[in-house]
Amino acid sequence: MAAVAPVEPISIATGLGAREVLDVGVASLNLQKIDNPQASLHQCAQRYGADGIRSIFENLIDKKDSVANFEEINLSDNNIGDEGAEYLLKGLTSKTSTGEVVGKNIKVLLAPRTRLGAKGMQAMGELIGASSSLENVILSGNICDAEGIEGPFCAGLTKNSSVKSLCLAACRMGDRGVASLSEGPLKAHRSLQHISLTYNRLEVAAARSLAAMLATNKTLRFLDLSGNTIGPGGAIALVDGLKKNKGNLKTLSVSQNEIKFAGAKAFCQHFMSAEGKALEYLDLRHNLVPYTGITQLRNDLGRPMDGPEGWMLLFGERQLLLNR
Repeated sequence: MAAVAPVEPISIATGLGAREVLDVGVASLNLQKIDNPQASLHQCAQRYGADGIRSIFENLIDKKDSVANFEEINLSDNNIGDEGAEYLLKGLTSKTSTGEVVGKNIKVLLAPRTRLGAKGMQAMGELIGASSSLENVILSGNICDAEGIEGPFCAGLTKNSSVKSLCLAACRMGDRGVASLSEGPLKAHRSLQHISLTYNRLEVAAARSLAAMLATNKTLRFLDLSGNTIGPGGAIALVDGLKKNKGNLKTLSVSQNEIKFAGAKAFCQHFMSAEGKALEYLDLRHNLVPYTGITQLRNDLGRPMDGPEGWMLLFGERQLLLNR
């Protein structure tokens, strides 16, 4: 077998009006470059944009090289946008002789805060759907609303069977976006073990959608809903979902969700019940529970306020985080 020629470095233009040489023959391509502590994220964002992504893959195609060497791509804090997402999709997929779109060997895709809108997020969904190797995907901080999650994104995630961790924090998807995820790919995803939906303007309707999903999903192990507003009604709905989940979910965070005393009480009772013993970590911090409510809950948990523990309550190897 003939030896494979090494991939030569390429020169691309940056958004700062200069050119940079990139080594594209490496397994990890990192475009999140902050040269010194005084550099701002805004300066980082101006460095590599959509044209930079296009240049990388066009150069590789011209050289008749493959992007298969990229196992990890970090685009964090760059101004990639919807156009750059399309270039990324084209560069990281190819068509078979039968016309099927398949992904290359990338395992980790980090693209938080890359200014993806609805169309950019849909392109990422197509990339996820074409891939059989992607395991860790971070798309947080891209304001795509529910439109970006519906349709192609959900279809791609449904098709995928390799992603284990997916971060969609601060995408402003709302209840509608979560309903699409819950009724679609999350209902019975084959590989996804962790999903972050923090700071997505989720209310009680989203909690009900996720509760229905938990009743059928047996793969998910870690659900992070911090920084939303599911309220007491959402908390009670999630507890019902946890009961139907039969202990498959191990880690749950609902911190900063305004669940108040009624919601915190429902979670604490479930955590201490026989059917809640499988829950290893539960974060209930910063949920507008008054001091008197915390005192009552601590007494009910057998960890009174005059005990040695603070906001982290230990039950063997299990952890429950609780404060006002």
